[in-house]
Amino acid sequence: MKKLLLGAFALCLSLSVVAQELPQPSPSASVSQRIGLTDFNVEYSRPAVRGRNVFGDLVPFNQVWRTGANAAVQFNASTDFTFGGKAVQAGNYALFTIPNEDTWTIILSNQTELWGSGGYTEESDVARTEAAPASSDFTESFSISFEDLSTSGGNLVLEWADVAVSVAIGVDADAASSKNIETAVGQAKRAYRNAADFYSKQGEHEKAIATIETALMLDPDYWYTNWVKAKILYAAGETKAALKQGKKAMDMGAPDSYRAGYEKEMKGWK
Repeated sequence: MKKLLLGAFALCLSLSVVAQELPQPSPSASVSQRIGLTDFNVEYSRPAVRGRNVFGDLVPFNQVWRTGANAAVQFNASTDFTFGGKAVQAGNYALFTIPNEDTWTIILSNQTELWGSGGYTEESDVARTEAAPASSDFTESFSISFEDLSTSGGNLVLEWADVAVSVAIGVDADAASSKNIETAVGQAKRAYRNAADFYSKQGEHEKAIATIETALMLDPDYWYTNWVKAKILYAAGETKAALKQGKKAMDMGAPDSYRAGYEKEMKGWK
């Protein structure tokens, strides 16, 4: 019985030790930054110098480095961007580096599941760029940050010990803004058109006509918006104007699959 109790105690003790959360020598960290309309997020681990000689010793020159500690650095971008001038699609990548005394190679790779750089292959690279290391104020724990920001770019900065390396990040905020504007205008077109149709069916004819005119200011050349105006005019008792507007809508390119039905509908307005 005593042996059983001791065994159970030992098992409970071992399980509690396994479940304990302990401080890590290279704690995980993340940094997020919006540049223009692009969201960047980097997840990495932060080893400390702890009195060691880092570059050229702890981190050998001319070898692929995991760039920090533990799992490969995860680098995510919400839209397409440029990395050191190289075009890269939106997505999640691993970030590796090859440090050297005069020049570093900074790499984005598709090998996002690696633990460190073990198993790294150059064939999986998405982008490579070169950067010259610069002297910096002493940084005890490895750090990744975004600096020198503008609406069209910034720098991804790697710092550790007394070395800093920067990579230019670029985004096309103007193209993204134009796309967002087009989307917003498209939604507004539909919203005004749908509202006008709703007011017409509720018998609020003046409000319906005013609202469809707003829709047409945004969407003057779309046949269907012009057709909705024709129906609104007819519902408001303006038959002659409705027929003219309906013909205009059909002449603007109503698809054959709709035209016959709508032309038949207009014949009933006379």
